[in-house]
Amino acid sequence: MKKKTWTMLGLLLLILPSVLGIWGFILPAQYRETFLGELPEKVRILDEADGKRIVFVGGSAVAFGVDCAAVERELPDYKAVNFGMYAALGTTVMFDLSKPSIHEGDIVVVIPEIQTQSLSGAFDPDVMWQGLDGNSSLLLRLPADKIKALIGAFPHFAGQKFSYYISHSAPDSGKVYRRGSFNRYGDIESAFCQENIMDGGWDSSMPIELTDDLLDQEFVTAINQYASFLQRSGAKVWFAFCPMNQRAVCGDRTLEQVYDSFHSKLDVPMIGDPHDSVLEAEWFFDTNFHLNQSGRQVYTYTLIENIKAMLGDCSATQLEMPDMPAMAGTYSWQGDDTDEMLFEYEEDGDTWAVTGLTE
Repeated sequence: MKKKTWTMLGLLLLILPSVLGIWGFILPAQYRETFLGELPEKVRILDEADGKRIVFVGGSAVAFGVDCAAVERELPDYKAVNFGMYAALGTTVMFDLSKPSIHEGDIVVVIPEIQTQSLSGAFDPDVMWQGLDGNSSLLLRLPADKIKALIGAFPHFAGQKFSYYISHSAPDSGKVYRRGSFNRYGDIESAFCQENIMDGGWDSSMPIELTDDLLDQEFVTAINQYASFLQRSGAKVWFAFCPMNQRAVCGDRTLEQVYDSFHSKLDVPMIGDPHDSVLEAEWFFDTNFHLNQSGRQVYTYTLIENIKAMLGDCSATQLEMPDMPAMAGTYSWQGDDTDEMLFEYEEDGDTWAVTGLTE
């Protein structure tokens, strides 16, 4: 009996890797239409963009914050590519994935979120597997340490994928956090991102803390090595501050002190004034780094101006600035209110109803 048990256990150990391999690599992709399902598409867009490119690398602040069509209109000698994805993936994995695609004449603008996760060597293999689902060839772009982490996380991913497959319940990311929200440049372009929907105008659970230890040494090493590699290929690498919700910025250091700290550690030029990246809450959507569609225009204008300054381009930027949107749920009247005082009103849910005439 004991020998039989050990035989069965041995067979199971032999079969299990094959089963997990089938679940993880052979079954139809289950995460393709999610937000992370856009990751392989971003690599494809970058690979297929010809000529000189301006590539914006970072997390979701880049995805929500850059209007690449506007960049191309203002800088017609370049194609623009939005290579921002998701902070939980880690900024360094975006370096790994983009590195083989950058060539001579390109400009790479690194725009990580100003928070310790994005400014470190953090990497989440569980999240990465979702982005790799159905596109495992991207594994060839990753270094050994990330491959090792992915191997450890593979059984969980394969099991979850199998569960979605047999239950016909592929994950639904809602109206915004889905692959369909990205345009052909890799920007988030959604009718559902029009106003600030955060309680009080900011996410109080994730303040933007300006401290001495924002930059992790692992990140410093990674970005400096990334820049050195790309510069040898004839590309330029710059660092820019991401959009930051004014209400969320706090800490025991000023922006000037943070800028000076970054400048002393990073071997890349820093573009623009960091104060220009701190915007009023009305320009944001659902996090302290995610801009709404109007905010995207405001931040992109500043980004274009900074790029032009680096290139010595003195042309006027023609990007039209939008009106500041109201907060979600804020009453905003538009129209002729000349006779407003002649009527009596009563609140009716989210609207106001005329109930009579004043004296």
